[in-house]
Amino acid sequence: MPNAGAMSIRSVGDRLRRPEYTGENRCLPCTVVNVCLTLVATTIVTFILGPLGGVLVLTGGLGAIYFRGYLVPGTPTLTMRYFPPWLLALFGKELELRDTLTPVEGVAVRATPEGERLIGSFASAWDERIESMRLEGVTEADVATLLGVSEVSNVGEAAYVVDQGLRQWLSESALLADAAAAAVLEERGGEEWATLDPDERVATLRDLRKHLDYCPLCDGPLDNEETETVETCCTESERVLMATCADCNVRLIEDLSD
Repeated sequence: MPNAGAMSIRSVGDRLRRPEYTGENRCLPCTVVNVCLTLVATTIVTFILGPLGGVLVLTGGLGAIYFRGYLVPGTPTLTMRYFPPWLLALFGKELELRDTLTPVEGVAVRATPEGERLIGSFASAWDERIESMRLEGVTEADVATLLGVSEVSNVGEAAYVVDQGLRQWLSESALLADAAAAAVLEERGGEEWATLDPDERVATLRDLRKHLDYCPLCDGPLDNEETETVETCCTESERVLMATCADCNVRLIEDLSD
C-alpha cells in the first residue's frame, strides 16, 4: 500500500510546481540569483533567531526554488530587464538562438523535402524499446546511458542528480521517450553519438521526441499542434510548441516553435 505521507507530499509538490520555470525550462541565471538570496536570508535569520530559524528559511527557500524555479516573485522579469547580455551569455542563454544540429542524421533521421523524418528501422526499434521500458520502468542505469555518464541518482519524478547537478525531464513520458531512444542510439549511433556530451545528448533526444505521435507512457494520441506565447526567463516572449497526451494529459514536448 502506498505511503499516505509520501503521496501527500507529492500532491503538494504537484500543486506548487511551475513547469514553465522548472525541469527542461529551468533558467540558470534565475536559479543562481535566488539561491544566493536564499543563502543571504538564511545567514541573517540565523544571526537573529538562531540555527533553527536559519534551517527553516534555507529549507523553505530551496524548496520554493526547486518546485517553482524561483523564490522572489518577478524574478524572470527582473533578470531579463537587468542582466546584461554578456552576463546572460555566461549562463549559456545565447545557445537558445543557435540553429539546432542533427548529430544522428543518417542513423535516426533523414532529410526530406518536407523536413526531417525518422528512419523506418530506427522508428521500429524505438517503439519496441519504449514498450519494454514502459513495462520494466526507466532505471538509473538507463538514465546514465542516456547522458553518457557512469552513475546517476534518482531524487524524484523524472529528476536525477548527476555529478552534483540536477537533470529533470518535463514528465515521465518525456524521460521514457528519451531513455528508449538513447538505448537504441547506444547500439547503432556509432562514434558520433558516443562523443556527444550530456547537454548535446539531451538536446538531440528532445528533437527526436518531436517525431513521436503517441504518448510513450500510456500509448495515447498526442495533440502536437498547440502553441502559445509564454514569457521566458531572461529573453523576450516566444512561441512555444506544446505536445500533450489526449488520454493522460501528460506533457511530452514543450519547446520553442520554428
